[in-house]
Parts: sequence; C-alpha cells; structure tokens
Amino acid sequence: MTKNPLVVSGPYIHANLAIFLFHGADEIDGGGYTSLTEAFEKKHVLVHETGTVGQLEVENLSETFDIFIQAGDVLKGGRQDRTVGIDFIIPTRSGRIPVPAFCVEMGRWHKRGFEDAAKFISSTHSVHAKSIRLAAKRTMDQNDVWHSIAESQKELGSALKKSVHAPASPTSYQLSVEDSALEKKKREYDEKLRGIAENRPDAIGYAFYVNGERNSADIYGSTQLFHKLWDKLLDVAILESISARNGNVAAPDKANLKAWLKEAANAQPSDKKDAAPRTRLETKSYPGGVVFETFDEAVGDQAVLHTNVISK
Repeated sequence: MTKNPLVVSGPYIHANLAIFLFHGADEIDGGGYTSLTEAFEKKHVLVHETGTVGQLEVENLSETFDIFIQAGDVLKGGRQDRTVGIDFIIPTRSGRIPVPAFCVEMGRWHKRGFEDAAKFISSTHSVHAKSIRLAAKRTMDQNDVWHSIAESQKELGSALKKSVHAPASPTSYQLSVEDSALEKKKREYDEKLRGIAENRPDAIGYAFYVNGERNSADIYGSTQLFHKLWDKLLDVAILESISARNGNVAAPDKANLKAWLKEAANAQPSDKKDAAPRTRLETKSYPGGVVFETFDEAVGDQAVLHTNVISK
C-alpha cells in the first residue's frame, strides 16, 4: 500500500455502482510509463503468438517509455484471445520477453477474420469479473478462467436479456464485451462517471462497490499512471455493475471504505516472486480478500507501483 496519506472523495454513484477516488502525492515518477493500450495505438509494442496457450512474447519498440501491462489486460487476436496473468513491466527496447497468459476464448486455434494469427492487434479491455481476475491472479488455473468467463457471459446476457456470444467466436470474452447492446448500456454509466477522475489530476486510485458490496480497489504510485489506466479501470467497474444489476441500492459510506483499507493494510504475506526482467510481485491475504502489490525494481525496493485489492 502507499506510504503517503490518501484523501478520499465520493462516492460517485450511478445505478448500482459506487466509486470512490483516492487522491495523493506521487511516490514514483510515472512519466516514463505507458499503458498497453497506448503502446498499441502508437505502434510501440508487438505481442507475439508463441503457439503455447500459457505464454506470449512481448516486445517494447519504444526508446522512451516502459510499458506497464496490468494483470487482466485482454489481448485480441493471435490463435486465441488471451489475458495477462500478472502485472508486468516491459523496458524500453526490450527485445522479445516471455509473459504468462491465459486463454479467454475456447476452441479457436487459427486466424480469425482479417486478424494476424501470429500477433495480437489491440488491448482495449480488461477482464472484469472478480472470479476471472482471481482465477488468473490467485489460483492461476486455466479451467477456472474458462469457467468464470462462461459464467460472466451468462450474467451479461441475463442483464441485457440477449446473448452476448459473438457468432465469429461464441466463447471469446473480448467479442462478448464488444456487443453493441452492451456498449450502449455502458455509455449510460460512462457519461455519468468518466469525468470524475479526468478533471482531478491528483487522483491516484479508485475503489468501487456493486450493489453496496465491496468489489475492488486499485492504487498506484503515480497519478500519471492511474490516469493512463482510467479507461480500463472504469470499464471493469461498469461491466461488473451491469452483470449484477438488480436496482438501486444504499450507497456505501467513507467509514466502510476506510475500514476496508485498514483490513487490507493488515494483510499477511502469502507469496512473493520476481517476474523478469524487473517486476517484483507480492501477494497478501486477509479474511475479507486478497492484496496484490507490484514493485518496479528499477525504482527501488520499497515504492509500490500498483496495489490491487480484491474483496472475496
């Protein structure tokens, strides 16, 4: 967790979704990082299919920016759509670096439409359901990921009263969240909530509740990095809310949020590992959930680049 004190604003509410923002000072200079989405847009990254479901190779072409890949980022294309299993930093001019991944599409193992089977073409979404995120980050089980995606597609279809299975690949998570009816529903939330962070340069993280229940929180060591990731973070919260929508609920208060953060701060270490070339990951557990911390070893051992709290 961040060492600097955080100021909380919110909740900002639409329907069954409540978002709090965290405001604070930078602990890390975020100017040297770019998001995976931005790297694709600027053609600064190549993500190569390896022919192995559980591994991709990522190449940073930029001479200026390190790429921050966030666990849950979905990669579209290749032989199957994938999600990255852990946070990962890809340094400038990196060459091809292996990155662990999970399939978020069953059955396909060939070129789809005009896509390139050897490479991935974009990353505009992150997996949203807690069950998928925990399956990839905590249990690291491909079957759990597939099962959770199938359940998530059912929940979204139920909320929209229509199937979100795309004819081109019914099992593809990415194509499901591109569904036109779902995009229309998301815009209702987006129009109400996008601006809450865009106009606050000191925002350094967020937490969200669905139907009044704790879901997830993400806090960064840099305000710049948070803002570069805001689109995907908000998308995760919106999709979780649509999936679980059952009417308006009582809004959580700041006292509940502060109690949640205190519980997470007291989490006990359960796993620690290095993810080459310079990413260190630590996992901690507390009775109500899991805390994932990511460190950039090029910055220092103590400053946390990203804290992700997922409530059980």
